[in-house]
Amino acid sequence: MAISKTGVSIAEMQRELEIKDYKTIWVMAHKIRKAMADRDTHYKLAGLVEIDESLFGHSFSGKRGRGAERKELVIVAVSIWMDSSGKEKPGFAHAFLAKNATAETIKNLLMRMSIPDDEIDPLIDRIRTDGWQAYRTASKAMGITHSRVVLNDPKDALKLLPWTHRLIGNAKAVMAGPHRGVSGKHLQRYLSEICYRFNRRFWGSQAFHRLLNACASTDTVTRDELMGKIGAELSQ
Repeated sequence: MAISKTGVSIAEMQRELEIKDYKTIWVMAHKIRKAMADRDTHYKLAGLVEIDESLFGHSFSGKRGRGAERKELVIVAVSIWMDSSGKEKPGFAHAFLAKNATAETIKNLLMRMSIPDDEIDPLIDRIRTDGWQAYRTASKAMGITHSRVVLNDPKDALKLLPWTHRLIGNAKAVMAGPHRGVSGKHLQRYLSEICYRFNRRFWGSQAFHRLLNACASTDTVTRDELMGKIGAELSQ
């Protein structure tokens, strides 16, 4: 879970740990995901941030795009920095399950991702998006510069918003692969796991011990909380 790009399935964990009870391993994995999520709340995004949203879930007939039914909306943000040659590189990333993509929702997420607990001003000074009205409204309300890229063809998204779409693509591959689908109730924890690994992609030799430290320094979550109402609230 610390270093595998595709994550680890419950079946694989059962084999590795020689624990036959599925429920025991399932709860263990979610305890680790909660530790990952808690640790990443300490990391804020700053400077230029690329942001976009995507729908997660099985394909159904009906409304497509923003507001599609029976799909989960996920908003993804990746901070961008320049290397010595002037080439853009990805920094930290966050992904959140959201009820909608309204300006108020996006503003709240931008504040959550960019304002440290002891500050009042956002560390983000510019966002890059596909120009959706809600992004323009939210950035204006926060005094953040908004850079709009024009997507004449959906296939252009990977070129014009490369880092959010790479993370989205990776997340969908992980959930469709080892995990064979993820319910909306627990989707946020899987997103947190994927972002946690992305944010530590250059610390491979330290990854295991960093995750041990994260698990040892946070509050745990119980199976009852995961299965009941509290679990649903935690996934928002």
